[in-house]
Amino acid sequence: MRMPSRAGAALALGAALFAGGCSAIRTPSFEWPALPLPWRAAPSGPTQALREKAESGDPASQYMLGFSLLYGEGMPRDAEAGLVWLKRAGENGYLKAQAALGLLFLKGVPGVSADDREAAVWLEKAAAQGHAASQSSLGALLLSQTSSAHDPEAGVVWLKRAAGQGDVASQTALGRMYQKGLVVAQNDTESVRWYRKAAGQGNPEAQTQLGIAYYRGKGVPQSFDDARRLFEAAATRNDPLAMSNLGVMASRGEGMKQDEGQALGWFRKSAERGHADGQSNLGAAYYKGIGVAQDYAEALAWFRKAAGQGHASSQFRLGLMLEAGQGTAPDADEAAVWIGKAAAQGFPPAVNRMREREPGAPAAPDPAP
Repeated sequence: MRMPSRAGAALALGAALFAGGCSAIRTPSFEWPALPLPWRAAPSGPTQALREKAESGDPASQYMLGFSLLYGEGMPRDAEAGLVWLKRAGENGYLKAQAALGLLFLKGVPGVSADDREAAVWLEKAAAQGHAASQSSLGALLLSQTSSAHDPEAGVVWLKRAAGQGDVASQTALGRMYQKGLVVAQNDTESVRWYRKAAGQGNPEAQTQLGIAYYRGKGVPQSFDDARRLFEAAATRNDPLAMSNLGVMASRGEGMKQDEGQALGWFRKSAERGHADGQSNLGAAYYKGIGVAQDYAEALAWFRKAAGQGHASSQFRLGLMLEAGQGTAPDADEAAVWIGKAAAQGFPPAVNRMREREPGAPAAPDPAP
């Protein structure tokens, strides 16, 4: 990815360290909000008294008895009977039972088979009572393309209701949706609005993505200072992408004093937490000797880690190093495999490289990684 100005450039050290092209900063792969397992409730008081209250129609007791039977707490386990009592409580309007049934059918537990449609029925009952977690779970279920209850328009509605009540997972999901144009129309301003709400609650992913918006000037005025501040906040919560981004800014002197040693430290923290961008940037630092002694073997090792996670620019650079025998013995066959993987992802330098090698293509000098 090539941008017309430094202010608009994507966060990636590769542009400064390699002639092979600029790899854009990658947002995390899209995932719907996490769905927690149902809470468990141990019975209070003598078992017989609990059963009598449940049989008299008390929904709270029906709920407690249902979970006690389902998990075998305080009485012999009987999942089938436990489910019957939970459903009675839910049909009597007991919110906790409705929400729990939704998650039980969504996840499936021993004695309760997963059933998306049944989950949607119970989650909607709880969501209609204003239960934010159920609204979020219902929204995620309806938005999932693999769900038999798939209904994206309704899913967005429920996700927004949950987000409006402060559900941070839903706010972050909406930020991603508007950022990428998933289900909803792409809208940077709306993406920033939802990321800001989640970031204000300390969500590190939202802080990082809001920082990227400030760095790029997308949906907000461009500001390196605000980007740095948000990345630092996310980094304190161990967000590896924020750490890698801080390394990029330190290496360039954006929003802070240029400091190659500090940049290297951030790249290493990100890389050691398994993040592909951090691994790629650390590999690039070793390749060029930025903040550390040049070491092709270390560069190769870090590029290989990132390439194994599908990081396209690292796949390309790994291929070039294998081809040239940098940090290892030359291996043209493995080099071609990695360059091909990068090309399959549409990474422009890799695509061009493959085209140059097509039969009849004019010869071109090999670019340095």
